[in-house]
Amino acid sequence: MDVWDKLWLFSALLSGITWWFTLPMTRGGGSRKHLARGLMLGSGLVLAMPLIRAVARAAVIGLYERGPAPLARVVMPSRGLLPLSHYLARLDAGLKALMGGTVLLVVGGTFYLVASSPRWQARWRHLASQPAFRYVLAALALPWLLAAGAFMGMEVAYRMPHPVFYTGCPKIWGHRGHPEPPDILENTIASFQRAFDLGAPGVEMDVAYLRESRTFVIRRPDRTYPQRLTLEEVFAAVGTRGYFWLDIKTIRELTPEEAQQAARDLRVLVDRFGLRDRVIVESEDPHNLRYFAREGLHTSYWIFNIDESEFPSSSWQLFWTLQKIRWHYIRGGFSAISMDRRFYTPQVARALKGARIHLFTVNDPATLRDLAQREEVRVILTDTDLYRLVECP
Repeated sequence: MDVWDKLWLFSALLSGITWWFTLPMTRGGGSRKHLARGLMLGSGLVLAMPLIRAVARAAVIGLYERGPAPLARVVMPSRGLLPLSHYLARLDAGLKALMGGTVLLVVGGTFYLVASSPRWQARWRHLASQPAFRYVLAALALPWLLAAGAFMGMEVAYRMPHPVFYTGCPKIWGHRGHPEPPDILENTIASFQRAFDLGAPGVEMDVAYLRESRTFVIRRPDRTYPQRLTLEEVFAAVGTRGYFWLDIKTIRELTPEEAQQAARDLRVLVDRFGLRDRVIVESEDPHNLRYFAREGLHTSYWIFNIDESEFPSSSWQLFWTLQKIRWHYIRGGFSAISMDRRFYTPQVARALKGARIHLFTVNDPATLRDLAQREEVRVILTDTDLYRLVECP
């Protein structure tokens, strides 16, 4: 028996109890009779939820697999990027919310009908006059009030000003420069120069921090390169030409002490070339990334990794994941939030509204044009020569 079945059995039990209470009241007169009938209808909706769920799941599967593109773009804007299980999980989350809300209304309405009857009114007046009863009500309400206050406080803190990194135009940058194999390889000075020559305002590069030598080198941990290239050499060669997105893969592997040392070393290097306002550091480790923000460097918090299995499968899980992301963003004082554009769904966009968003890697012209027109999206990485695709004012 899964969570859905357990929730439905519990809801059906409550609905059956309310049915037993409200059935005699449907034979009366006045507004109480109509309310009782409405409550019985709500109980029936809960009892019929397994049938409703089966029909709705069949409709979702049909729309996902065979639905017309115009309708799918409205109902499933990320179809093809996210698996069918994601949409089925979202459906279940919505039906659970509907079922839970209906049960609350039915139980609350039944309680009102019973409590407002003449026989119970005298008893309620006597009970409400007791101090202990009022204290119990206050104790039950206190956790909800505290939760609402905490949520509102986090919302205010999330909207507070954060460091501003890049507000220019165009927004399309070179992903690992602009490689043109076999002559120009990715993550090389030639690749960065080529991107700037083609009009890219900035470039992204993969960086590793070597703890023993306290040196930043340009490389991916899963690839080998023909020669060793340091970040210092890159800044010396092209540091005056634009902006730099440093994807430092090894930040998550550092201890807190090593991360603090790496942040100090990078700050010294960046200041030597006068690039404090043109370098942003990206990492998926919000704890170690904070040390770079504390050194006065711009930082981007990378979320969801690039594996679709990392993306929450239900709306409820996604909601709580996004709340944790917002909390890390507030606590770290980061300049931006970055992610694979596949995960920048409408729900994610709404939850992160107010933060500056950096996306990767987009090669479709129509998608690039659409994303570049969004105010909150500040940087988009591409592998193509589309840096001037969107006209700037």
